Amino acid sequence: MTSPSTQLEALARLLPPPRESVAAPPWERSEAECGFAFPSDYREFVNLYGGGKILTGATERPVWILAPCSVPQRPGAPGGFAALVQETGELPLGHEWNGWDGPAYPDLPAPGGLLAWGHDQDGDTFYWSTEDPDPDRWPVVMLARGPAQVLPFEGGMVDFLLAVHSGAHEASEWLADPVVRWSMQSDWLRRYPADPA
Repeated sequence: MTSPSTQLEALARLLPPPRESVAAPPWERSEAECGFAFPSDYREFVNLYGGGKILTGATERPVWILAPCSVPQRPGAPGGFAALVQETGELPLGHEWNGWDGPAYPDLPAPGGLLAWGHDQDGDTFYWSTEDPDPDRWPVVMLARGPAQVLPFEGGMVDFLLAVHSGAHEASEWLADPVVRWSMQSDWLRRYPADPA
């Protein structure tokens, strides 16, 4: 099994990380704040990139990567790890309404519930299935909207991004363009002003 660091190095060659410094979250607090740890490849990704979006091709179709930030998104909202989990709860799965085929995953905080780590402009959402007690064994589940389908992936978030970019995943269309760039929108200590894209 390839280590998260090796996979992240491969991703960084394809998607250069931001030049500015990134304030890493205090990951040791996540279990107390939301009841679980996060996968190590995701922690390494966020430590290097922060939260933001991958922009692909000439049209720069965005794929947002969610990351914890101590600064609330709006006044009165929580910050930190709890805010990231709450954001997942605000993305209702609606299997019947959306017509997804495949297994029906529960919402968090139910055991094995889905926890979102990203989404794209077409409404496709990228989750972990949190059933395994070891977060490093959480597989990625993509809920695609066009056409509506459930696309499980037996690997972590960084492996998923690499598989999509290489064309080894059926959802490769949005990340297969050789021109990709990263736009950081937050890290643990700050949020950047929202941009129109």
